[in-house]
Amino acid sequence: MSKSIFQTNYSCSTRILNSILEKPTTFMKLVSESGCATETVEKYVQLHLDNNKICEKKGKFRILFSPKISPLEIQFYKLMLNPTTKLVLLSLLKSKPLSQIELVAITDKSNPSVSRSLKYLFDQKIIRRNYNAPFSTYEIINKSLIHSFLKTTIPTIATNFNEFELCSPKPSLFVSLFN
Repeated sequence: MSKSIFQTNYSCSTRILNSILEKPTTFMKLVSESGCATETVEKYVQLHLDNNKICEKKGKFRILFSPKISPLEIQFYKLMLNPTTKLVLLSLLKSKPLSQIELVAITDKSNPSVSRSLKYLFDQKIIRRNYNAPFSTYEIINKSLIHSFLKTTIPTIATNFNEFELCSPKPSLFVSLFN
């Protein structure tokens, strides 16, 4: 009987490690995806951290990731944890420059929420603002860099990106399907 318990724990350990090495994840998402108890996940995460097999970044979310991932990619992953920011970024990645009003219509998010996301993306130097009186448009500065970050941090979205349409289905549906 103890052998089957050990095999189950080993299986959790392996699943946890492989999941983290495959792509960055939050602790709670790891618990959900691994199918292991929270205490078991915590135990193996700590073991893998102690053995330097994985890395951790604490903040609003506890992010676990492979040591091979760059700090910029982790910063990008952290940025993509905000659903509005993710939708705004994906919309800009798929399109020509868009105004804030167009982004509100496309993402189906509130104007203040889209505004905060645009400000954050602008502050992170991911997008640029084009002044066109009486409005502004926004575009991604380096689309190929963002695509490469997506491949590392959110591979399911990256590999299905061609299926992403701005109008139909709504970007929120695409993100929920491939998240």
